[in-house]
Amino acid sequence: MVRTVKDPEERRLEILDTAMRLFVERGYDAVSMRDIARAAGVTPGLAYHYFDSKQKLFAAALDAYAAECTEGFLRILDDGRLTLADKIDALFAAVADEEGLRYHDFFHAEGNRAFHEQLSFALCERMYPHLLAAVKAEARRLGATVRDPDVLVNFITYGQLGLMSDRSMPDLRKIALVRNYIDVLLESQIEPT
Repeated sequence: MVRTVKDPEERRLEILDTAMRLFVERGYDAVSMRDIARAAGVTPGLAYHYFDSKQKLFAAALDAYAAECTEGFLRILDDGRLTLADKIDALFAAVADEEGLRYHDFFHAEGNRAFHEQLSFALCERMYPHLLAAVKAEARRLGATVRDPDVLVNFITYGQLGLMSDRSMPDLRKIALVRNYIDVLLESQIEPT
């Protein structure tokens, strides 16, 4: 194997991309660290230098994919020109269109529910602080207060996790129902001062 020197972060990202591609093509259990190293054009020792186990490599690949998936969501949540209702509508529209995501089929495949749940949780963790900031900004905009913003946003973010990570998603009826519940929650917790 010819040695090519690359920036460590570039090499790390190549290994992550290669691993995710192989997990999608063959399934998680059928891929070894040696397979990933070979496909990435690195030695197994170098792959282990970056990730000391396949589980940690998958966790890092999943985190990188969660960052990719939430990039657009975070732009919406951080857009100061939109009302909170507009932001939530845009988020739910994006969820309804999730089939266009790069690894959608892998995370929704039979037998990959645990991986999908891990991804869903990672998405929520990334979105939580941005949604919290958006709720607080909306209350300020309205001259209102939020009873307990942390509890409210925690419930909105993680409370719908089971429904939204169901294999039947995107189910437009369920999405509309969850969207309606969020409106009810927000109306009950954001009060005029």
